[in-house]
Amino acid sequence: MKRSLSVNEVADLVGRLEKHPCSPRQVRHLLVTGGLATDPQQRRRGQTRLYDLLDVAFVRLAVRLRHEGISPWVARAVLTYLQNDITRAWKAAAPLALSVEGMRGRLEPAAKSKPGRAAAWIPLRDIWRGLDNELRRVCDARDTLWMWRHVPVKDIPNPYV
Repeated sequence: MKRSLSVNEVADLVGRLEKHPCSPRQVRHLLVTGGLATDPQQRRRGQTRLYDLLDVAFVRLAVRLRHEGISPWVARAVLTYLQNDITRAWKAAAPLALSVEGMRGRLEPAAKSKPGRAAAWIPLRDIWRGLDNELRRVCDARDTLWMWRHVPVKDIPNPYV
């Protein structure tokens, strides 16, 4: 079964890992409105949108950018523009960092320290640190998932989980 989280679980998990607040509204704004979710299809009849590991990683990266002083609008634009490159870098476990200068972002080789010209510099491998284990822990700890009512996890149709 694919491990997926609700919007509240994503916000709680990212807030706990980053030690900075993250709200469900921020998660929805980035992933749904911003179009960064891995499953961008609209939901009908009150179906709960579920997010996977890649979605959580993008939210964590956005929270880290905000903590580095990047505005949410710039972070969303940078992540939208570089979404495919960042995803490829994560899948290849490439030693790259996201560097943001002004309103532009780019991927650079991960150096030992932040370049002086960058307003934010985040090694991409750091985003994955501990993420998979925490996601597994959260998913294994719940028996039900809120889908306009509590539904046993084992009864959730496969396309939604």
